[in-house]
Amino acid sequence: MKYLLTLTLFLTVFTATAQKKLIKSLDTITTAEQAEKFIENKKSRNNKIIIFNEEKHQSKLAKALLNTSVGSTEVVKSEFDTTVYKVIDKDNQRHYRLSYVYLDGNKLDAQTIVKYKNEILQSYEEGVRFDDLAKKYSMDKNAIRGGDSGWLKEGNLPIEVETEAFNLEHKVGQIYTVRIPEPQAYFVILKTHRIKKIKEIKVLKVVD
Repeated sequence: MKYLLTLTLFLTVFTATAQKKLIKSLDTITTAEQAEKFIENKKSRNNKIIIFNEEKHQSKLAKALLNTSVGSTEVVKSEFDTTVYKVIDKDNQRHYRLSYVYLDGNKLDAQTIVKYKNEILQSYEEGVRFDDLAKKYSMDKNAIRGGDSGWLKEGNLPIEVETEAFNLEHKVGQIYTVRIPEPQAYFVILKTHRIKKIKEIKVLKVVD
């Protein structure tokens, strides 16, 4: 019994010491580049840089991290390991959100694309819900969600689509089309939300 108590005390002290050592080793990491170097040197698939977005991530951990300052850490313990999350960057990024029908010009000929585009526009004008049209016509994987893009920042869709997404002349509820010359593609787009700045953080996750 005495042996077990001694062993338990030793393990507790050892774990606490290791945790402090890990957190101290993270003190010098202040940039994403340093975090990537740390991950490279640690060589563990569990260590990574993750991004939390206040719109997409609603977990207790994500909310706690989003409400802390750059450089702050959160420690999560489990029966088998300890995970440290360190906030290395925080920013408010412009995001857009829209719904769209994607027509792939590599799989459809030009005549068919024009036919589908006109059918979509006419059906929408006649009162058919856009999400139903997206489920019927769209060749993108988000068709199952009614064409909803979710909140996206620059760099997620073709530049031609994003140029129009950030065009303030387009009003919520307006439908418009965008042609992508290369690769051949056509988008029928419904603007569903105004442009919004969303808080985003980069977090270094280290499992010990």
